[in-house]
Amino acid sequence: MSLSDAETRARPPAAQAAGMRILAVPARLLETLVKILVVLALAVVLAFTVGQVADRYVLKTQFDAHDQIARIGMVWMAFLGFALGVRQRANIRIEVIQHFLPEAVRRVAGVFLDMVMLAVAIVLLVNGWQLLEVGSFQAIMGTPFYYDVMYGALLAGLVLLVIFLALRIADTLMGGRLGVDAVTDHDDHH
Repeated sequence: MSLSDAETRARPPAAQAAGMRILAVPARLLETLVKILVVLALAVVLAFTVGQVADRYVLKTQFDAHDQIARIGMVWMAFLGFALGVRQRANIRIEVIQHFLPEAVRRVAGVFLDMVMLAVAIVLLVNGWQLLEVGSFQAIMGTPFYYDVMYGALLAGLVLLVIFLALRIADTLMGGRLGVDAVTDHDDHH
């Protein structure tokens, strides 16, 4: 057996790790799509909030649903933004003693908390479909929309939350070989 054969046999774990990183591209694309949707929701909120002022004092049209449409944009922005915040590890955490603990203990605690959050998100997602059914019969006054548009934001945010948490947990349990988790800085408490 030559040295090149030994090197070749040593490569499969690295090649396998590179193959597992295939999930990193779809995860980043999904994250980018969610960022775009959050910006679009913000643009809707801004346009209809400013539009309401312009309409009231300058245009004086009969359109009276500016605040309702701005509220729809705000709800979508909130739920998509929450999932994005969890993806980027920007959610609020209380770390009284965590920075004193060894890395292994922090990792176990992080996976445990992520699993609890995942379980809660799944329960809310399963039970949230009833909201969508109820909301599909309730009109939002002054708009062509029904409340299922609002409740759809909750469910979309929960679906994204489940995906992002599942990716994070899998990546942590595999030692980061999937390459789909956001980079963490455990020394961010300065």
